[in-house]
Amino acid sequence: MSPRYAPLVPADEVASPASYRQLRRERDGTRFRREMEAIIDRACRTEADGTVLRNAFASLSGNLAAEGALSFAGLVPPERFDRARRAYDSSIDTRGSRGSLHNYLNVADAGSLVDNPEFREAFAHPLLVALVAYALGGPVKIIDLRAKDTQPIDVVARDNTLHVDNSPFMDEFKVIVTWTMGSGRGPSGQGLTYLPRTNRLLRQCFVNDDGDVWSDEDSCIFPTRDRVDEALAAQARFFDDGLPRVVHLQDIAAPCHTIFAASRLVHHRYRTSAGGPRSAIMAAFHRTDEGTGFLGAGDIPGSALDRFLLATGDGRPFLELLAGEMPRIVAALRAAASRPGFVVDPDRHLLRDEGLRAWYERLSAGVSLDRLRRATLAAAADDDAPVVQRLVLRMQYDLQGALNMPLYVDLREEVRKRARIVIREMTPEHIRDIVAQQDLDRVLRAAVAPPHQPVSELAEELHSALVALERLMSTAVASRPAGPVWGSTDGHAAALSLRRFIVDLCRVASDIADSASLATGYVFGALGSALADDLFDLGGPGREITARLFGMYARLAAPSLSERRPAYPEKAKLDTYLESVNEERQTAKLASEIWFEAVSAEVTARNDDVVRALVRRVLPSGNPSPESGDLGPLLADPAVLSAYYWKRVVAAKPVAVHFGAADLDTLDGYFGVTTGRSLPAAVARLREETTPGSLADHLLRSIERLALLRGQSHAEACRDVMSRLAAHWPDLVRRCQGGPDAAPLPAGRILSTFHDSISAGEENRGSRRSSPGIPAPGEGSPEVSLTTTEARELARVYMLARLCFSAEEFRIAQLLARNPRVRYAILATHLYLVSEVSRSASDLADDWGTAQILMPFTEAFVNRSGYSSSVIDLAPNPKLITVICNNVLPAVAGELIRREAAVDELDADILADGVRAAVQRGVFSVTIGLFHQTDLPETVSLSGLSRRVCPAVRPFGAFCQRWLPYFFDRHPESQPGVRSCSASHKIAVGTSCC
Repeated sequence: MSPRYAPLVPADEVASPASYRQLRRERDGTRFRREMEAIIDRACRTEADGTVLRNAFASLSGNLAAEGALSFAGLVPPERFDRARRAYDSSIDTRGSRGSLHNYLNVADAGSLVDNPEFREAFAHPLLVALVAYALGGPVKIIDLRAKDTQPIDVVARDNTLHVDNSPFMDEFKVIVTWTMGSGRGPSGQGLTYLPRTNRLLRQCFVNDDGDVWSDEDSCIFPTRDRVDEALAAQARFFDDGLPRVVHLQDIAAPCHTIFAASRLVHHRYRTSAGGPRSAIMAAFHRTDEGTGFLGAGDIPGSALDRFLLATGDGRPFLELLAGEMPRIVAALRAAASRPGFVVDPDRHLLRDEGLRAWYERLSAGVSLDRLRRATLAAAADDDAPVVQRLVLRMQYDLQGALNMPLYVDLREEVRKRARIVIREMTPEHIRDIVAQQDLDRVLRAAVAPPHQPVSELAEELHSALVALERLMSTAVASRPAGPVWGSTDGHAAALSLRRFIVDLCRVASDIADSASLATGYVFGALGSALADDLFDLGGPGREITARLFGMYARLAAPSLSERRPAYPEKAKLDTYLESVNEERQTAKLASEIWFEAVSAEVTARNDDVVRALVRRVLPSGNPSPESGDLGPLLADPAVLSAYYWKRVVAAKPVAVHFGAADLDTLDGYFGVTTGRSLPAAVARLREETTPGSLADHLLRSIERLALLRGQSHAEACRDVMSRLAAHWPDLVRRCQGGPDAAPLPAGRILSTFHDSISAGEENRGSRRSSPGIPAPGEGSPEVSLTTTEARELARVYMLARLCFSAEEFRIAQLLARNPRVRYAILATHLYLVSEVSRSASDLADDWGTAQILMPFTEAFVNRSGYSSSVIDLAPNPKLITVICNNVLPAVAGELIRREAAVDELDADILADGVRAAVQRGVFSVTIGLFHQTDLPETVSLSGLSRRVCPAVRPFGAFCQRWLPYFFDRHPESQPGVRSCSASHKIAVGTSCC
């Protein structure tokens, strides 16, 4: 196998051009595209807007070729997509693999699903097919079709590290359709993420001294910092500024249909604990002349084009079938040309600032599957799960590990794919059935006997067993039908695929160099051997090899089956967190800008990790439904709900006030909307109050200058300016320094220099970075000095980045804050959060050994007994109401304005889109000046600026996006035949009814 990873190179630099099929077909591809253009031209000629339609197809196909990906939002009408989604949900719930990282379904095994025309339309809409065929330059078939549900989880595994798909010796395109699980909304997490324009390159192949050409799967992945930097450097040549672009497709209003060049475009699924669970359909397209087979679906009712793509077709040529679908293609082109948001703008989904930095650090850190596996197994051991269950869990994780399988010029690895997927995606029941056939006691006894052996020796043992298995299979005849694990695959195809898989696994086994890959090789070998015995009836010798392979696996796996969780998980991280964020310095921003005790970027990142992990653990899943818990009886009457909320607030109000809530006498006051936070009001106030010539004045003038130059709002310009200052702070300091022995720089000089560079259009010039890695602001920067007054004045100016709403949006937000259904939704959502978190809060505090573990959540709820007490009694912090009113309701107002809708037309979908828009518009994006105390009175130092997004905003935003609309729709006045008290009725606690 390869001694190194293969680089991405232009076509004229590949070592064996003749081995790349796509390079040999350029003339055929050009001819085919001309034929397609003629068909589209004829279809558009009779349309009044024919020129617009032709241009739309040219633009879409051009963007796909240039960028490597193209996305549509809402390609299928909502009512049709909803029927497709329900069919999808039913099939994957009953037939899915329920694996360690995802729930997988081979759609070919779910006949009723692929028979559904609405389901097929989602991934095989004629416009998608036309664009894929145009990109590949020939007729196409779908050779793989899978469904996959993924939950929010922080993990980088083999299947979601940065990678390219399949073989370098041919082109593969995929269509992926993504949406938020269980809903008709677009993806809010776990989104497809890609590096645009990397599709213009090819993977380099390997050529040995005999002229043999090959590649392998390690050449497809970018699992280390060096490899990530290599991918970003390859991309950089296609952008004038050399800066990285990473598109992350999430927070899209409607289901997202994306075409991408899977075998060339560097991409992955960005799995984090933020956002909602994701459902997806993935269809892989190859040219029909690749010889890689087809999906093999049965006789499909409906579209002849669908039958061509998924089955054997009816003998008619591809272009004739495509021509028959022109009315649907024309309708979609018209939507692309006229409907805003129908074609997704990738620039709106670029990762920026802290989001980009977090992505880079996560991907550069490498695969994190082992950490997740250990935590899951330890939890199972703590719960006293049976040892067989723990072994099956371990096997499910190891099946997702790395195997560096070979890729051949003749594409013969295509034959093994079915066997590999069948083994990798086995349900826990299928694995358990195979394990049950082994003498488990003997297997586990074997685990404690042998002394430690080097990985190379263990790999050689695996290779020896696989050689013996390969010899047995080479002379055996597949005498039995394929079992249920094979789904719709017949015995002959299963036997061919399994033989090829074992041959290739044998080839790579002796080269395994690490224990994680060894465990993956063992588990594939053991399960593959069991399937071979089932198909080929290998008799005693076959069963002996299977037992031998299971024994090898058990030696590696058994010690992990008894590991338990530590009493106080990651206590050191919590201690670090509490040093910088505590009851006095309640946030990193306050610590820096009020107390002038900023922490480093590394500490901030670690603190953010703690918060993300805790948010993931405490946010309720929604099962069971809110109505079934303590909240249920309160929901029927808004007045009762409101009174109960206020009673809980009053009981803990001193603690809530300590953590930032206003000390008000009624609940009404917390629903106030501060119109002075509108962007025009804030700009006018800063112009009036900022000291002329001060460093805050230099910053404000830089923001206004950039807003004028770019045609941006002041909030957008402020975010841009602060991002540039954060990234280029060290360069600016060095440019302004008089030398190493010079006196400390005044900060005003740096901001004055920065303003001058913006005025001259030079703000992007300066030292070119030697690598495209993501900069860490402030690290190693010389410090500059300023007074405490200057520091606080500066902080007021860069608050503009968060004040992104217009005066009209705030005016409408005031009306929304008085809307009884909106108030009801906010209070019910908040009480549901507190009620559900209360179920596990005591256990969480016990696990970590302190109630201070609940400190990150004080803006949402507080512990009535304080944080030094062992008593946990949570109450809502009404500050959250004010945060929602000032930061979310104006975004909802913006959605009403965008739709030209009246306030009384607010519905659940607009409310959900408003929550999403609040996150997207940057209201929760924070700039922190890294200020530090000095020995001089009233003087502080500034070592840089940090741009970051609140680590809880994505998961909490997804929570609000789900539950605010849910409760909005369940307000009693929205239910037919149900009356509630009037909005003017006053209840005893001094607050108006919702």
